[in-house]
Amino acid sequence: MSGPHVVVVGGGPFCTYALERLAALLPGLELSSGLTLSIFEKTGRFGAGATHSDAQVATSYMNRVASQIGFAADESNLDAPRLLPRELRPTFVEWAEAKYQATGERRFHLHPVEVPPRYLHGEALRERFDCYVAWLRALPGVHVELHATEVTDIACEDSGAFRVHSGGRTFEATHVLLVTGHSNNHPAKGSLEEVLEHHARQTPPARHVPFAYPLDTQVSEAAVPPGSTVGVLGMGLTAIDVLLYLTEGRGGTFVRENASGPAPFLKYLPSGREPAAIVAVSPSGLFTTCRPYNAKAVDGSGRGHGTLQHQGVFLTSDAVHALRESLGKPVVLGGGEVRQLDFELHVFPLVVLEMAYVYYTTLFGERLGPALRRAVEPRYRDFLRAGCERRDDGIDALLAPLQDCFDEVATWASPRFEGLGLREAFHETLYGQREPLPASPWGHPTEVHAHRFDWRGLFHPLGEPATLPGETWRERLVSVMRRDQLAAAQGNLRNPTKAACDGVWRDLRAIYSQVVDFGGLTAASHRRFVDVYWRYYIRMSNGAGLEAMTKVLALVESGLVDVSIGPRPIVEPLPGRPSFRVRGPVTGTRRDFDVLVEGKAHPFDAERDLCPLYPNLLRRGLVRRWRNPGETPSEDFIPGGLDVTPAFHPVRADGTVDARLTLLGAPIEGVAFFQLSAARPQSNSSILNTIARWANELVEGLRVTRPSLPGERDAHVAS
Repeated sequence: MSGPHVVVVGGGPFCTYALERLAALLPGLELSSGLTLSIFEKTGRFGAGATHSDAQVATSYMNRVASQIGFAADESNLDAPRLLPRELRPTFVEWAEAKYQATGERRFHLHPVEVPPRYLHGEALRERFDCYVAWLRALPGVHVELHATEVTDIACEDSGAFRVHSGGRTFEATHVLLVTGHSNNHPAKGSLEEVLEHHARQTPPARHVPFAYPLDTQVSEAAVPPGSTVGVLGMGLTAIDVLLYLTEGRGGTFVRENASGPAPFLKYLPSGREPAAIVAVSPSGLFTTCRPYNAKAVDGSGRGHGTLQHQGVFLTSDAVHALRESLGKPVVLGGGEVRQLDFELHVFPLVVLEMAYVYYTTLFGERLGPALRRAVEPRYRDFLRAGCERRDDGIDALLAPLQDCFDEVATWASPRFEGLGLREAFHETLYGQREPLPASPWGHPTEVHAHRFDWRGLFHPLGEPATLPGETWRERLVSVMRRDQLAAAQGNLRNPTKAACDGVWRDLRAIYSQVVDFGGLTAASHRRFVDVYWRYYIRMSNGAGLEAMTKVLALVESGLVDVSIGPRPIVEPLPGRPSFRVRGPVTGTRRDFDVLVEGKAHPFDAERDLCPLYPNLLRRGLVRRWRNPGETPSEDFIPGGLDVTPAFHPVRADGTVDARLTLLGAPIEGVAFFQLSAARPQSNSSILNTIARWANELVEGLRVTRPSLPGERDAHVAS
């Protein structure tokens, strides 16, 4: 090896973003002995990788709109000191429109608020990857190598160089970036997954599918024959992909049920190649809610997004700092002191308060905001100082002043609120016009009192019944899904519920990161956050779009997808029989099936990863699992991610840090959240900033001389 040799393990989206940053930073950098950049992607689909592969089935969708997808740092990214020329960093919508103009193919003709199929994103990623590779290869002294092989091990030699093992060869490296993406795990010893997998091996033709992707091989017609019965464990994004592939992917079609209306309710017409029944179950018994029409997506460039995002009023960075000062429990973690919070007692009440504020200012207009803020201010300040002893009591106390304002407004006779136009704003929100209508096209009652903010109903739309017949659960779930899709059609700036969910759970993700990342919560609270509150985030703000969810609803209404098991399902093998059974303790419903599909993504687990790389890194001591210390060692919380510094360099088993190694994405999820998101344009994207910091540090270490170039901006000045 001559000169620096940078190895990137994983050739998916993060690698594409990394190449873009290097393409922007390396021109003009004088290298005394050249630079070699080697990229390893075991699927061979460089730029997209497995999860975002351009070769995947057409029935799988992204869960964000087209205008919120990008590939390159832009003027909003504070950590990007140099930008590529504008023509080399199109947004996804701009890329698709250029392809449409060049080919005339309808699949490229996307509206900015349309949710695209995932394969199309993969196609764009691959093209941008090729563009950045070509740009880098044109630079003097820069060599780029692509290897369609899997990296199985990395060792650190006595000389300090890394030895990267892949495809039966060994490569020497000076720097390594690990961006390996999603992974799959061996079942834990004694786990339900191990029991189910063992039963399937012992009693064919029963089949247990431990991971769903790629769909065209894992749940093909050979693996899941027409007429078979299928159980799908999960009701989130992965499960929705499975449901659509087993139906629409096999030739079934959807037709519009209603000729007009705000939501395109559909009817499913089967092809005859589907399974006889698909039983969908999850701990809550609920699908993720529908992502709303995104009125914040202004245009295809992404410009304007920041002006429409909700800015926290009560759930703010200052509030988190105040809570840590007054209520935080000091622990030594990562070489320094962290004042840990309890999410349930210290933060979640503010989440609900913020949601109520967004809900009411959407329902009645922003003019109500000052009155709401004044009303709650004393209790809010008391809460930041003293917190609460019981979660629900704290929430109800914070909400009481807002609810009093609502009750007063609801009379339409309060002198305090005269002249604010609240009545007109209310009717415009509900009906789309300033004057009241005799009936609501959205199915809402016209009485204002029916729209009082109900946080318990929002988080538990079917309640928490002790017993409920399966058919009743199904009927109520269908009703909830229909209402939810009508709300989604109104959008995230007009519908109060969707505005609250989108504005607080999505727009304020940086606040949640501030709360949780790197041990911000106590071990017990961190565990509960993952088990309970992270599920709320997924279900209420990270679901599929309206097109996918109307199809799922049609499948449920057709009877092909069975949701009658309800919450807290119990899944078990049937001894001596080639089948499985699921029981609903709430509904009393039982269903048997031949094929069991794990319809959820595996969390990262370095010890149980199917690929040998991370188990080998653990064995060599180059990485270690991160742990949040509890009151005793037995109470420590180990979420699965690897121990890293805030710059994402791994901490070795002996506690030392090697800055030449960097980990991003799935391997650190749980230590730092929101690490698997796609790049978003004109939003100071945290993902792009993280990649930019890696590239800045790498290039600074390689620097000999680099003159300033015309138009270069200062790294610390936002455009």
